[in-house]
Amino acid sequence: MKKIILKLKKRSYDIIIGSNSFAHLPEVIKEMNFKGPIAIVADRTVWKKAKHKICPVLNKLPNDQFSITVPGEEKSKSIDVFRDVIQKIGKRTKRHRPLVVAIGGGVIGDLAGFVASTYRRGVPLVQIPTTLLAQVDSSVGGKVGVDLPEAKNLVGAFYQPKIVIADTDFLKTLPKRQICNGMGEVVKYGMISSKEFFTFLEGNTEKILKLNKQAIEKIIYDCVKMKARIVEKDERDEKDVRIMLNFGHTLGHAIEAAAGYSKKYNHGEAVALGMILAGEIALRFDMLKEKEFIRMKALLKKIGLPERIQKVGVEEVMKAYSYDKKFVSGTTRLILPRRIGKVEVVEDIPELPVRSALSEYVE
Repeated sequence: MKKIILKLKKRSYDIIIGSNSFAHLPEVIKEMNFKGPIAIVADRTVWKKAKHKICPVLNKLPNDQFSITVPGEEKSKSIDVFRDVIQKIGKRTKRHRPLVVAIGGGVIGDLAGFVASTYRRGVPLVQIPTTLLAQVDSSVGGKVGVDLPEAKNLVGAFYQPKIVIADTDFLKTLPKRQICNGMGEVVKYGMISSKEFFTFLEGNTEKILKLNKQAIEKIIYDCVKMKARIVEKDERDEKDVRIMLNFGHTLGHAIEAAAGYSKKYNHGEAVALGMILAGEIALRFDMLKEKEFIRMKALLKKIGLPERIQKVGVEEVMKAYSYDKKFVSGTTRLILPRRIGKVEVVEDIPELPVRSALSEYVE
């Protein structure tokens, strides 16, 4: 197993990466000296597929425990589901402060994390990410929240977990689409931080998609390390450092919202499209060389991520884009690529180039 420490003074925590690392959960909770009940909030599909792996570990916990399962779909990140989960936990923990353990992908981590951040003004949280996307990105850094119909993640908080355990064995339960989906976030890290990492992805795509142990553990470790160092510098998105992690997300989130948070687009797929759109806009501003843009698109295509926007229209995407959280005082802000390994924040972008780029890629 590998370990990365995200250093945030009193809120510092370990991120454990490796095969069978979930088995260490009982000793982790014992070291926390937590005596209260444990609320397991889990992806319903993961619970069914990996019950043989999950239950023997949970049975070793000395604490009273109960589980709440919800669909691992973006629609579960809603006020209604949030309220339902809070009420179920409240009924079971009337006189106790529980520990929340999130078992699932990014949806479950965001939902359960927001529950933990708000119930009784905050209870301890443990993240057990089971998808590639959650292991490389969403489980780390403390962003939790739910969606509104208008736009994604409009209601949320910064709330760090006590520990993250990324057991790579869970990835074997995923369909290929979900592995490709996670790779959208993986490519993002190469684009924002490391040309060397990007080159590794180009040369090892097939191994990664086949879940080669060494390749998959390397990309998870490298992505988490990059994110940890960024979050340490700007935990709460106040210094224009952490915002770089949103490359591809502004328009990606808008595509998800325009699609009604349906299965038309998973998050990583939408992020891939958002990166392509950001690259197209950067080309028009003479920020990015065309050969770099072609290289990024070629890697996304090789992975099997979408290259064109289907089933949603320009107007729907633009409407959702107008609600984006990265707007400040009414000013538009996009993270655009300067080259592979470097992006920057660009403000006051007129609507026309954004609309024009969308028009070129919407079918």
